[in-house]
Amino acid sequence: MLLAATVAIVHAQSFEVASVKPSVIRTTEGGRSRIEYSADRVTMRNVDLKECVQWAYRVEYYQIPAPNSLDGKGYDILAKAAGAVPVSELRRLLQQLLAERFKLTVHRETKTLPVYALTVAKGGPKLPGPNADDGHHAVESLPRVQDGSFLFPESSMAEFAAKLSLLRGMDRPVVDQTGIAGYFDIVLKGAASAILQPDGPSLFTLIPEQLGLKLVATKAPVEIVVIDRAEKASEN
Repeated sequence: MLLAATVAIVHAQSFEVASVKPSVIRTTEGGRSRIEYSADRVTMRNVDLKECVQWAYRVEYYQIPAPNSLDGKGYDILAKAAGAVPVSELRRLLQQLLAERFKLTVHRETKTLPVYALTVAKGGPKLPGPNADDGHHAVESLPRVQDGSFLFPESSMAEFAAKLSLLRGMDRPVVDQTGIAGYFDIVLKGAASAILQPDGPSLFTLIPEQLGLKLVATKAPVEIVVIDRAEKASEN
Protein backbone atom coordinates (compact mmCIF):
# COMPACT_ATOMS: atom_id res chain seq x y z
CA MET A 1 0.00 0.00 0.00
CA LEU A 2 2.88 2.36 0.79
CA LEU A 3 4.46 1.65 -2.63
CA ALA A 4 1.17 2.31 -4.42
CA ALA A 5 0.75 5.60 -2.58
CA THR A 6 4.30 6.65 -3.45
CA VAL A 7 3.79 5.86 -7.14
CA ALA A 8 0.55 7.85 -7.18
CA ILE A 9 2.27 10.88 -5.66
CA VAL A 10 5.15 10.74 -8.16
CA HIS A 11 2.74 10.34 -11.07
CA ALA A 12 0.70 13.34 -9.98
CA GLN A 13 3.56 15.85 -9.82
CA SER A 14 4.12 18.48 -12.50
CA PHE A 15 7.41 19.79 -13.86
CA GLU A 16 9.55 21.30 -11.11
CA VAL A 17 10.43 24.23 -13.39
CA ALA A 18 8.69 25.21 -16.65
CA SER A 19 9.03 28.20 -18.94
CA VAL A 20 6.88 28.99 -22.01
CA LYS A 21 8.03 32.02 -24.03
CA PRO A 22 7.35 33.32 -27.57
CA SER A 23 10.13 32.23 -29.91
CA VAL A 24 12.38 34.98 -31.23
CA ILE A 25 13.54 32.93 -34.25
CA ARG A 26 10.19 31.81 -35.69
CA THR A 27 10.58 33.96 -38.81
CA THR A 28 14.36 33.54 -39.23
CA GLU A 29 14.83 29.77 -39.19
CA GLY A 30 12.53 28.79 -42.05
CA GLY A 31 10.02 27.18 -39.69
CA ARG A 32 12.56 24.63 -38.45
CA SER A 33 12.02 23.50 -34.88
CA ARG A 34 14.10 21.39 -32.52
CA ILE A 35 13.12 19.24 -29.56
CA GLU A 36 15.71 17.82 -27.14
CA TYR A 37 15.09 15.62 -24.16
CA SER A 38 17.07 13.74 -21.55
CA ALA A 39 16.22 11.90 -18.35
CA ASP A 40 14.90 14.93 -16.47
CA ARG A 41 14.10 17.67 -18.99
CA VAL A 42 12.56 18.71 -22.30
CA THR A 43 13.83 21.66 -24.33
CA MET A 44 11.76 22.86 -27.30
CA ARG A 45 12.95 25.58 -29.65
CA ASN A 46 10.78 27.39 -32.20
CA VAL A 47 7.84 24.98 -31.82
CA ASP A 48 4.20 25.68 -32.50
CA LEU A 49 1.42 24.20 -30.41
CA LYS A 50 0.77 21.39 -32.88
CA GLU A 51 4.40 20.23 -32.57
CA CYS A 52 4.06 20.30 -28.77
CA VAL A 53 0.98 18.08 -29.04
CA GLN A 54 2.84 15.73 -31.39
CA TRP A 55 5.63 15.15 -28.88
CA ALA A 56 3.45 15.09 -25.78
CA TYR A 57 1.03 12.52 -27.24
CA ARG A 58 3.67 10.71 -29.33
CA VAL A 59 1.89 11.20 -32.66
CA GLU A 60 2.87 12.67 -36.04
CA TYR A 61 1.57 15.76 -37.82
CA TYR A 62 -0.98 13.80 -39.89
CA GLN A 63 -2.52 12.38 -36.71
CA ILE A 64 -3.67 15.85 -35.63
CA PRO A 65 -6.47 17.15 -37.90
CA ALA A 66 -5.87 20.83 -37.24
CA PRO A 67 -4.20 23.79 -38.97
CA ASN A 68 -0.43 23.36 -39.16
CA SER A 69 0.34 25.92 -36.45
CA LEU A 70 -2.97 26.06 -34.54
CA ASP A 71 -2.44 29.55 -33.15
CA GLY A 72 0.30 30.51 -35.62
CA LYS A 73 2.85 31.33 -32.93
CA GLY A 74 6.23 29.83 -32.15
CA TYR A 75 7.38 29.06 -28.62
CA ASP A 76 10.50 28.19 -26.68
CA ILE A 77 9.64 25.76 -23.89
CA LEU A 78 12.04 24.63 -21.17
CA ALA A 79 10.72 22.13 -18.64
CA LYS A 80 12.60 20.24 -15.92
CA ALA A 81 11.36 17.39 -13.75
CA ALA A 82 12.38 16.98 -10.12
CA GLY A 83 14.53 13.99 -11.07
CA ALA A 84 15.19 11.39 -13.74
CA VAL A 85 11.98 9.86 -15.14
CA PRO A 86 11.11 7.71 -18.18
CA VAL A 87 10.42 9.58 -21.41
CA SER A 88 6.80 8.42 -21.17
CA GLU A 89 6.51 10.42 -17.93
CA LEU A 90 8.10 13.48 -19.56
CA ARG A 91 5.42 13.26 -22.25
CA ARG A 92 2.66 13.00 -19.62
CA LEU A 93 4.07 16.00 -17.74
CA LEU A 94 4.11 17.98 -20.97
CA GLN A 95 0.47 17.06 -21.56
CA GLN A 96 -0.28 18.52 -18.14
CA LEU A 97 1.75 21.65 -18.90
CA LEU A 98 -0.12 22.20 -22.17
CA ALA A 99 -3.43 21.82 -20.36
CA GLU A 100 -2.35 24.42 -17.78
CA ARG A 101 -0.71 27.00 -20.06
CA PHE A 102 -2.74 26.57 -23.28
CA LYS A 103 -6.01 25.27 -21.76
CA LEU A 104 -5.58 22.36 -24.16
CA THR A 105 -8.12 19.55 -24.24
CA VAL A 106 -8.12 16.67 -26.72
CA HIS A 107 -9.77 13.35 -27.46
CA ARG A 108 -8.62 10.33 -29.45
CA GLU A 109 -10.20 8.58 -32.42
CA THR A 110 -9.07 5.87 -34.84
CA LYS A 111 -9.41 6.24 -38.62
CA THR A 112 -8.31 4.12 -41.56
CA LEU A 113 -6.11 6.24 -43.83
CA PRO A 114 -4.15 5.73 -47.07
CA VAL A 115 -0.46 5.52 -46.10
CA TYR A 116 2.92 4.40 -47.35
CA ALA A 117 4.29 1.67 -45.10
CA LEU A 118 8.06 1.88 -44.63
CA THR A 119 9.24 -1.74 -44.62
CA VAL A 120 12.45 -3.71 -45.09
CA ALA A 121 13.27 -4.47 -48.72
CA LYS A 122 14.41 -7.82 -50.06
CA GLY A 123 18.04 -8.32 -49.08
CA GLY A 124 17.68 -6.54 -45.74
CA PRO A 125 18.40 -3.01 -44.50
CA LYS A 126 21.54 -1.09 -45.43
CA LEU A 127 21.46 1.35 -42.54
CA PRO A 128 24.50 2.76 -40.73
CA GLY A 129 25.20 1.37 -37.29
CA PRO A 130 22.86 2.66 -34.57
CA ASN A 131 24.03 5.58 -32.46
CA ALA A 132 25.11 4.99 -28.88
CA ASP A 133 22.23 5.72 -26.50
CA ASP A 134 23.41 8.22 -23.87
CA GLY A 135 19.88 9.12 -22.78
CA HIS A 136 19.89 12.46 -24.62
CA HIS A 137 18.00 12.80 -27.89
CA ALA A 138 17.19 15.64 -30.26
CA VAL A 139 14.90 15.76 -33.27
CA GLU A 140 14.30 18.52 -35.81
CA SER A 141 11.04 19.02 -37.65
CA LEU A 142 12.60 18.88 -41.13
CA PRO A 143 15.49 16.96 -42.72
CA ARG A 144 18.63 18.95 -43.36
CA VAL A 145 19.90 19.54 -46.90
CA GLN A 146 23.61 19.32 -47.63
CA ASP A 147 25.30 19.07 -51.03
CA GLY A 148 22.06 17.95 -52.67
CA SER A 149 21.45 15.20 -50.09
CA PHE A 150 18.89 14.83 -47.31
CA LEU A 151 20.31 14.33 -43.81
CA PHE A 152 18.25 12.78 -41.01
CA PRO A 153 20.52 12.99 -37.94
CA GLU A 154 19.77 10.91 -34.84
CA SER A 155 16.46 9.60 -36.21
CA SER A 156 14.43 6.60 -35.14
CA MET A 157 12.63 4.77 -37.92
CA ALA A 158 9.36 6.42 -36.84
CA GLU A 159 10.97 9.88 -36.98
CA PHE A 160 12.56 9.09 -40.35
CA ALA A 161 9.19 7.96 -41.73
CA ALA A 162 7.48 11.11 -40.44
CA LYS A 163 10.05 13.36 -42.15
CA LEU A 164 9.74 11.43 -45.40
CA SER A 165 6.02 12.28 -45.30
CA LEU A 166 6.91 15.97 -45.70
CA LEU A 167 9.03 15.62 -48.84
CA ARG A 168 7.97 16.47 -52.36
CA GLY A 169 6.39 13.51 -54.13
CA MET A 170 4.85 12.02 -51.00
CA ASP A 171 1.08 12.21 -51.42
CA ARG A 172 0.24 10.30 -48.24
CA PRO A 173 1.77 9.83 -44.76
CA VAL A 174 4.64 7.39 -44.27
CA VAL A 175 4.34 5.05 -41.26
CA ASP A 176 7.13 2.91 -39.88
CA GLN A 177 6.58 -0.83 -40.16
CA THR A 178 10.25 -1.86 -40.25
CA GLY A 179 10.45 -3.18 -36.69
CA ILE A 180 13.95 -1.65 -36.47
CA ALA A 181 14.86 -0.09 -33.11
CA GLY A 182 17.49 2.53 -32.34
CA TYR A 183 18.59 5.93 -33.62
CA PHE A 184 20.55 6.43 -36.83
CA ASP A 185 22.33 9.17 -38.76
CA ILE A 186 20.65 8.58 -42.12
CA VAL A 187 21.74 10.13 -45.41
CA LEU A 188 19.82 9.94 -48.70
CA LYS A 189 22.55 10.87 -51.13
CA GLY A 190 21.51 13.17 -53.96
CA ALA A 191 17.83 12.94 -53.01
CA ALA A 192 17.29 16.67 -52.39
CA SER A 193 18.57 17.44 -55.89
CA ALA A 194 16.84 14.47 -57.53
CA ILE A 195 13.30 15.35 -56.42
CA LEU A 196 13.64 18.79 -58.04
CA GLN A 197 14.42 17.26 -61.43
CA PRO A 198 11.48 16.17 -63.64
CA ASP A 199 13.37 13.07 -64.78
CA GLY A 200 15.38 12.46 -61.59
CA PRO A 201 15.17 9.23 -59.56
CA SER A 202 12.33 9.26 -57.05
CA LEU A 203 12.45 8.50 -53.36
CA PHE A 204 10.73 5.22 -54.19
CA THR A 205 13.91 4.27 -56.05
CA LEU A 206 16.56 5.90 -53.85
CA ILE A 207 15.32 4.50 -50.53
CA PRO A 208 15.58 0.80 -51.58
CA GLU A 209 18.90 1.35 -53.36
CA GLN A 210 20.63 3.24 -50.56
CA LEU A 211 18.91 2.06 -47.36
CA GLY A 212 17.48 -1.38 -48.13
CA LEU A 213 14.01 -0.15 -47.21
CA LYS A 214 10.92 0.32 -49.34
CA LEU A 215 7.63 2.20 -49.42
CA VAL A 216 4.43 0.21 -49.94
CA ALA A 217 1.09 1.90 -50.65
CA THR A 218 -1.57 0.54 -48.32
CA LYS A 219 -4.22 1.54 -45.79
CA ALA A 220 -3.81 1.34 -42.04
CA PRO A 221 -5.74 2.24 -38.89
CA VAL A 222 -4.27 5.47 -37.51
CA GLU A 223 -4.93 6.98 -34.11
CA ILE A 224 -6.10 10.61 -34.39
CA VAL A 225 -5.72 13.23 -31.65
CA VAL A 226 -8.49 15.81 -32.06
CA ILE A 227 -7.94 19.26 -30.55
CA ASP A 228 -11.13 20.22 -28.72
CA ARG A 229 -9.84 23.46 -27.21
CA ALA A 230 -6.64 25.51 -27.28
CA GLU A 231 -5.86 29.09 -26.24
CA LYS A 232 -2.89 31.44 -26.39
CA ALA A 233 -0.27 30.43 -23.86
CA SER A 234 -0.55 32.04 -20.44
CA GLU A 235 2.38 34.05 -19.10
CA ASN A 236 5.14 32.39 -17.04
